Amino acid sequence: MLHLTGQSYNARDIIRNIFSPLIGVLSSPQADEICHRNNLSFVELLQPFAKLPNDAHFRDVSGTSVSVRGLRLNFCDVDWRPPQTILARKMLNESVTNAHNDKTRLATIAGIDLELPTSEPWFEQWRETFLTVQFPADHEFTRHLLSCLLVLSSADPQIVETAHKLGQRVQQMQSITPQKLPKWFHPTEVLNSYVVLHEASQGDLSKAQQGFELLKSTFGDSKCFLVSINSMDSQGAAEVPDHWATFIKRQPKSDPNLPSTDLSAPKSPQEAVSVISMPAMQMSQLLEGVSAQDSDLAMLHPLSPMQESATEAINSKFSISSESIASQTINPNVWGNELEADAPHGGCLTSRDIDNLRHFVQDYAVRALIPYIEHLVAILAEGVTNKKGVSKSLLSATKRWFVTSKPGAGANNQNAVIYTNESAELQTRKLGDLYFMFGHYNLAFQSYHQAKRDFNADSAWQYYAGALEMAALSAFMLGTAQRKTYDYMEDAIVCYLTVCKLQQFATRATLLSMECLKTARLYSEVAKQLIRMTNEESDLRSALLLEQAAYCFLVTQPPMHRKYAFHIVLAGNRYSRAGQRKHAYRCYRQAYQVFQKREWSLAEDHIQYTVAKQAYMLKQLEEASRSFAHLLRPGSLQSAQQQTSFLKEYIQTQNELVKRSPELGLLPHALPQVVQSSVRVLTLVQSPSAVAPHVPATNIDINSNLTADEPIWNKIEEMLVITAANNKPFVFKPSRYLYTKQQPALETPVAVQGEPIELAVTLSNSVQCRIALSEIDLLWKLTLDNDEVLSNACTYEESSDSANKIAVGAAIKTSCMASIKLAEQAEETLHFKLTPKLTGRLSILGVVCRVAAGADPAASLLGTLQFETQKIRPHNAKQSSQTVMDNRLTIKLVPQLPAMNVSFTPVPNRLLAGEIVPVHVTLRNMGIAPIEEIYLGCDNPRCVSLLDQHSQMPLAMMSSLRNLSNDKLVKDKEIRGQRVYRLLNRPGLAALDAQQVQTISLWVQAPHQAGPFTLRLLFYYSLPTVANSPIKYRLVRHIWQLQVESCLQADSTCVVSNAVTNELGLDVNVRNQHAVEGTEVYINSISLYSTEFKLNPDRLHIMNSMGVSPGQAGAQCLKSSICCNFQCRLLEKETQEEYKDIPSIKTLLHSRLSHLKILPAQHAQQVEQHMPPIHDPHSFLTNEETVYFNTNISTEEFNASVADYVPHATLVLSWSALVAREEGQRLACGLHFIKLYKLFETGHCPAAPTASFLRRRHSSDDTLDNRREFPLPEGALNNEDAWQPLADADEEDYWEPNENYVGQRCLLEDESFVMAVKA
Repeated sequence: MLHLTGQSYNARDIIRNIFSPLIGVLSSPQADEICHRNNLSFVELLQPFAKLPNDAHFRDVSGTSVSVRGLRLNFCDVDWRPPQTILARKMLNESVTNAHNDKTRLATIAGIDLELPTSEPWFEQWRETFLTVQFPADHEFTRHLLSCLLVLSSADPQIVETAHKLGQRVQQMQSITPQKLPKWFHPTEVLNSYVVLHEASQGDLSKAQQGFELLKSTFGDSKCFLVSINSMDSQGAAEVPDHWATFIKRQPKSDPNLPSTDLSAPKSPQEAVSVISMPAMQMSQLLEGVSAQDSDLAMLHPLSPMQESATEAINSKFSISSESIASQTINPNVWGNELEADAPHGGCLTSRDIDNLRHFVQDYAVRALIPYIEHLVAILAEGVTNKKGVSKSLLSATKRWFVTSKPGAGANNQNAVIYTNESAELQTRKLGDLYFMFGHYNLAFQSYHQAKRDFNADSAWQYYAGALEMAALSAFMLGTAQRKTYDYMEDAIVCYLTVCKLQQFATRATLLSMECLKTARLYSEVAKQLIRMTNEESDLRSALLLEQAAYCFLVTQPPMHRKYAFHIVLAGNRYSRAGQRKHAYRCYRQAYQVFQKREWSLAEDHIQYTVAKQAYMLKQLEEASRSFAHLLRPGSLQSAQQQTSFLKEYIQTQNELVKRSPELGLLPHALPQVVQSSVRVLTLVQSPSAVAPHVPATNIDINSNLTADEPIWNKIEEMLVITAANNKPFVFKPSRYLYTKQQPALETPVAVQGEPIELAVTLSNSVQCRIALSEIDLLWKLTLDNDEVLSNACTYEESSDSANKIAVGAAIKTSCMASIKLAEQAEETLHFKLTPKLTGRLSILGVVCRVAAGADPAASLLGTLQFETQKIRPHNAKQSSQTVMDNRLTIKLVPQLPAMNVSFTPVPNRLLAGEIVPVHVTLRNMGIAPIEEIYLGCDNPRCVSLLDQHSQMPLAMMSSLRNLSNDKLVKDKEIRGQRVYRLLNRPGLAALDAQQVQTISLWVQAPHQAGPFTLRLLFYYSLPTVANSPIKYRLVRHIWQLQVESCLQADSTCVVSNAVTNELGLDVNVRNQHAVEGTEVYINSISLYSTEFKLNPDRLHIMNSMGVSPGQAGAQCLKSSICCNFQCRLLEKETQEEYKDIPSIKTLLHSRLSHLKILPAQHAQQVEQHMPPIHDPHSFLTNEETVYFNTNISTEEFNASVADYVPHATLVLSWSALVAREEGQRLACGLHFIKLYKLFETGHCPAAPTASFLRRRHSSDDTLDNRREFPLPEGALNNEDAWQPLADADEEDYWEPNENYVGQRCLLEDESFVMAVKA
């Protein structure tokens, strides 16, 4: 039998094997029994050794010795018959179905990495089967039996008689006229050789020798051979390897009770139609009516997914039901089913027996076959020579020599001439076949060339095509193939195809031409010939040839990868129509490697949909799901209706996969997509809680944007930590609570047992159909401290035990919205809250949910949306390739820790400039352990005042008492002292016991500049010392974001009110600038902070009071846009400040403050109770007198600021206001501060521009006494021109015009002006 698979044959090896000499075998029953002990027939026994191990020689007619290299003999049972059409189709289909190769090689073409099969065994098996099942034809003789082996047993007592019987049977086969199967090469003189099989383990060798000698004396020495085999008992272990496994083709025995699991075999009439068209010659009447139906075949589009209907398939000429194919009786002469297909082979053979078999094949060829061939060559050559030039008629002779005819499309496919076996034309063809089979390709080419001319002259087109085909092969094997000889093969294919209508021979010629052209690297020509052989008659053949053509396009120069992809898609389509789902699936996957990422969206979708359907039919549900998921990718150009259909099929496939493989657990969803960069995790932050009317600390929210504020918070935390550490050395790392894409987790986040972890993630629906999500939950895995692993995935598995589910339910509590609906191409953010009840390492894996199409919510799929660990590049990475993993989804859970809850009394969102709001802060220890220390940090300490803050005198106030230039002050310590406060400092006691609640008083003053105002508070509390604890302290953040509105505009100027007595006065102007009508402002009192002066309680003069009118809260108020002026006189203090020691702040403030009532409201005293008294250490006057250093100030600037004290006086205006709001009126109170440095210089509140302020403070004037407040220029009072009194003024008590600063001011007396007149 032919053997073209299993080894790496080159083109010449393939051609030699196809056209190897055919040797018939006829065995006696006793001989068969000897072979069957090895689970082999005699033909199968010789298959691995059919190739001669040594070269052989034969002489041609001229006596020239020709070396025959690699001669292979094709042994065939004489009772073997080619299968009938139905069975042949089944054989061809199964040869492809059962051949697979999962090994691939990587080829990079045009920048595309293609995974291609390392070999195509399905094509090789089909080619071998295709050539095997062909019937021998009359126009060629390579498939005719050359000789016959009669196999006998040495144990046969009547061996000669048995040999005669076998010879008579062969003689009967040879003498039948007209000749039937098997066909013989030279039936009148056939070589019959006799082989005696001797069982070495059982038989008597001497007896065998006697029988063998008897045979030799009867039939001749050169025709008889003795082969000793079966040297072992069959019960023993096999000594030799199984040489026959790759050579034997048998039909496996089928069990009708078992269901078929071969998902690629034809299961329907539509699948069974796609088989190869078998030869029409010498067949039964099954195919006699075929030709009449050729014109009725429907031509389908190559990519049409529609197959023939059942009716069309049954009526088709190639249609046969799967039942009829399966029920066909297997001819035992086609497949030896009496032998066990899976049993081991050669169990009784030894290595010596194998050598005997090899020696027999060589001996038979040299002693018997080749001499016979030499004899045949001589006979044929003599016959050709004797009849050369003798024509059947004068007309044919004239036509042969003078007419050159070519086959045309209209030529009759029947042979014009019927040749007899003795005709010179057939003798020439036979001579060529003998030369070709035995390797004399030169004489073979000459014979074929002569036969070609003769057949052409006789218009015998079938014979002509066969001679052309063999002439081309002879030239190729000879190594002299040129373009002309390739054209011979092309003409042969065209003649077979168009004139003779012999599709099978055209296919064979194409397969042979393919090998020749590939050797010549003419791959484009190969592809052209292969594509030409595709038609609608045989889907299987078309698929195989299209696939081979596609591979040819890859090896052309340059490679044509797009043509490859297109033809491999066509091959996949034909495989699908032929019922070869596995090969269709493979082809489409190979094509997708070219089409992917080419922005050919619809082509990708077609391929992926086909791959999904084929994979689903092959029960490769994971691959089917993956392809359906690709159809739901973002950016798809499919319509909403089509995407809805894809989604339904995807859900169906996934559900089927879970049903078939429940061990897979939860499968990942294709929709919706997780926006991986949107995952946010918040740890170590308790949920805000407070009892009304208190509001909880804002803390960090899951949606907080920390990009801008985080450096500020980190700086406050650093000051708090350093202060609490009491100068202990450590490396500060800011605490991290919120982990996002912008702030990834380079280290493992930490969470506390029993405290919630918040997670937010955005889901995106990328398709044009609505989807619904229900049963939403988080998927997590918890590794406990004892390495036990818990996961809530078990709660979704039916096989999981209830105890495990209870343990999981008690480990972590999760809360989230139950369901959501996502509109087409919409996004939705999910918020989860997890509360761990155990410690260990928590890994958050994804979201569990049930997905359904919005149009069909009944069909749903439970699965997961997986989180992906992101790779990040650290800021300090030296190389761009350095990346680390973001650990935000892997959280370390530590045991319970003290937790402090902070809440505040409400603060209005809109405040007046300078307004002071009292706030009560409630601190609650939620833990079971005491909190030792609590600190508060603030980013703007000027606006905050604490009742129990430490009374340390500010440096600016201390500078007014003594020179600090020589003091060793630490800049950072002073900065921290201004911004960090210790709360609930109880020596020897914890700041806050377990479950204890404490309330502290705090005041917030709005800045005097209008606009948005942000105040940040950071609470720090220490934790009990635990070895290796990752958390040493905890923080609580609070932020006020307020809107400051303009209310009171005030300015003041210190003037000389009496030049005679040098009495100084303060001109004060106030104006209500609030934009809302109905807002009333009351000036309750005025205070002066000064070291040298105090307010004269008897000399207060109110001017321009016409706008002052009664209000709801008092007799005198300033309505909106109304201003008022007043002047108060100053008295110089009787004694200068002298302190032996630094006084307390309260003492200092009492000694420097003086007060006056101005336009008080009725509720003035009540309002002032809500503000810290200005003479208290925690008053806002103390804050005003404090110079707050910037955190990034340099040491030089710090030292200069401390030493640079400028004497000044501070005017304090205490006011209240009745503010009109939409929701009602609100009572507010506040303080305005005006600093006065020089005489005749105006101070403002809100303050003047910073530039002029700095110029005023840092200007140096040698004529002024910088040691005093309000210094006068020397001799200024002696200048009478500058200080002339007004004519109508009182001699001792009058106002002086200030031409330099104020201009000429004239004070006119009216009814409301109370003038103090000297008695």
